[in-house]
Amino acid sequence: MFISCHQGASTVTALDDEFELIARVKTPSQPHVCAFDTKRELIYATITYRDGWYNEHGDHGEEIVVVDPATWTITRVVDISPYAGPHDLSVQGDELHVVCESHGGCLLTLNLDTFEPAGHIPIGVPGPHWLAATSAKAYTGNKERAFVSVLDLVERRPLKRIPTRTGSEDLELNADGSILYAADRDEPLLFVIDTETDTEIRAVTLPGNPHNVHALDDGLVVVSHFRQWDYDRPQDGSISVTDPESGQIVAREIPVGAAPLGIASDADHVYVNAGTTMSVVDRKTWQVETVVDVDAGAHELILLGR
Repeated sequence: MFISCHQGASTVTALDDEFELIARVKTPSQPHVCAFDTKRELIYATITYRDGWYNEHGDHGEEIVVVDPATWTITRVVDISPYAGPHDLSVQGDELHVVCESHGGCLLTLNLDTFEPAGHIPIGVPGPHWLAATSAKAYTGNKERAFVSVLDLVERRPLKRIPTRTGSEDLELNADGSILYAADRDEPLLFVIDTETDTEIRAVTLPGNPHNVHALDDGLVVVSHFRQWDYDRPQDGSISVTDPESGQIVAREIPVGAAPLGIASDADHVYVNAGTTMSVVDRKTWQVETVVDVDAGAHELILLGR
């Protein structure tokens, strides 16, 4: 099952394995990122802005929407104010960690039994946006600051800053959490970071500036290349695939739709949400096999049951 947030349509949708629509849930404007809680079997979606996108938006959102996939209904809209601008999020046990643009940039923690705030960790940057987390540590990509932030989730405090060349975009941990992959904002670089020492191992040169990052189960990493967004003349983006161990590019600039913002995978395919489409890419040939029409403004994509 494919679960997507759609910023443009203000929906959370579900597609089955044949790419047929199962459900379309209307949400407040505008959902950006969603996560699945395996313990409670619920979907959480962040309402980041009332309209627009990071560089050009209206008021910040102040909600997290809770969707029950058993009934495809919204069971709760959690008001997180005075926190605002929630974006990426991570479920860790009975806690939900959410990157927020308010409070000078912070990581908010909610108790998932009550949805009450359990406090926040200051990040101290204007645009914290992306998140990767374990039960003990969290990492945030900060867009406008040339570092990845390392946060202690046990003692709830900032730990360290890992330098990047310009800003920092999306980031993701490998399967065992030993390596963090982080995208530079304005240079074509993917940083490979040792999470035991929280230091850079190497920087992989990419075909273009990276935006979103997705680690595959075989050790390869998929990055999206996001062209400048223009509603009147959207430019198609692409994905590239790299072997971060060797630094080699396995597949270069595979074309997908405009604004590729969500990436998921299974054993055979990589799936990319971009604009109004989801591209299905064969992992053997690295060719686009199918293009599926989806709701407008496709953002986060998560894959369940595979």
